[in-house]
Amino acid sequence: MSSSIVRKSTQSLKSETSSKNTSIISVMDTQSYGSSTTPDGTTSPKSFRHFLNERSLKRQPSLIRELTKQFATAGPGTIFVAGGLPNPDLFPYTSLSLQVDENTSINLSGQELRAALQYQPTMGHPVLHEELLKLVKQHFPPPHWDNTGLIVTVGSQNALSGMLEIILENGDPIVIPGPCYSSALSIMDPYSPTYLSVPEDSDGMQPDALRSVLQKWYGTNSPTTQVNGKVKNDFKRPKILYVNPTGANPSGIVIPTERKKEIYRITQEYDLLILEDDPYYFLHFLQQNPTTFLSMDVDGRVIRFDSFSKVLSSGLRVGFATGPKDLIRSLELYLQASILHTASLSQVVVNGTLRNWGTDGFRKHMESVKAFYKKRRDLMLAAAEKHLTGLAEWTTPKAGMFLWLKIRGVDDTFNMVMERGIQRKIIALPGREFMADKSKPCPYIRLSYSVLPEDQIEQGISRLAELIRDEQKRNQK
Repeated sequence: MSSSIVRKSTQSLKSETSSKNTSIISVMDTQSYGSSTTPDGTTSPKSFRHFLNERSLKRQPSLIRELTKQFATAGPGTIFVAGGLPNPDLFPYTSLSLQVDENTSINLSGQELRAALQYQPTMGHPVLHEELLKLVKQHFPPPHWDNTGLIVTVGSQNALSGMLEIILENGDPIVIPGPCYSSALSIMDPYSPTYLSVPEDSDGMQPDALRSVLQKWYGTNSPTTQVNGKVKNDFKRPKILYVNPTGANPSGIVIPTERKKEIYRITQEYDLLILEDDPYYFLHFLQQNPTTFLSMDVDGRVIRFDSFSKVLSSGLRVGFATGPKDLIRSLELYLQASILHTASLSQVVVNGTLRNWGTDGFRKHMESVKAFYKKRRDLMLAAAEKHLTGLAEWTTPKAGMFLWLKIRGVDDTFNMVMERGIQRKIIALPGREFMADKSKPCPYIRLSYSVLPEDQIEQGISRLAELIRDEQKRNQK
């Protein structure tokens, strides 16, 4: 590597690690912290670096990882003696062939295979990183493309976990939908947060309820409230709104565009980051792809999480996060110190698949995936109509893999599912798992139609109906 590249990299690291913005800016101070307007009338993005927690602000870049990133895109003839890369001549693998479909195969050998088995930059294998930028630009480009960063991660869960780790402090309030994806709660729970749970209807998180929840939280604790002439220092402002907008797990809702716009306006008013966790985006049953929060993000307040787990392979463990460059950079530093990077071989397989398919091939595959799950959904709905009418309530899932049932005459489904259901050879998931307060009774259960053989769907629903009837009788005694 040339000395000029090393000097440039070292200087940028020194500059970055010395600039730590730890100021707390009032959510009401829109004059000093609003988006500015450029001469052409467009709105410039804001900076949300002040939302990072103290641990994240202290984290410094790994020089080895930074130089690995430089080397990955360096010109021919660059000599790299900085990193501890294992010698690929010692790798015992000489070739790899993977049949994707009848028309597509991935064949790796020589230098291509070496790259697939070697360390890669934390941001992702450069060729896949480039391919994913194209995908984002085609499907849900943000207004401020020049301020957008992307990082490849170990599924979307890794990205979500990392982003929460670099933002949350103990006791923080967090805005979530009710019900909420259980694994997101598992990440947040150790911080002992105050969950500001916003109820859903058939179109997802309700804007009026969101505003009401926030108004109630601020109340007399508003940042502008003064005690003895001083602003109160112990009030914790919510920083994050977490949302699962397409095929929400567990409810299966898809938030419509106009409702998303209204939610976005409220996050502007209360200065919230939106964590758009959207692994089911390409698994919806609508005529058109949903509008994303990222594509309407004029402020740079949305971090979006995507995954190939549901549409290519869950075992590959490849996802990506997209959002404002400064926050993606902070996520990169976190991942530098934890996983180093997503598995290179998995990234090469995903890249090879996308490049071989092209835009049309990817679209055709998505259509076949959606058609498969829609058929399973319809079979489960038909079985529910036949066996659960009068026993449960539900809405039609518009995306995803799940049917969310409210059981009538049963205040809490936990023991019904976990004890008596297993005895009857029907295993579902009790709704309590998706609630912020798991100590309260919950009448819901979640069913999955993703892997259940078609000829077992009606039998499973029939067993569930028998279980519910017995539970209702038990409760009447």
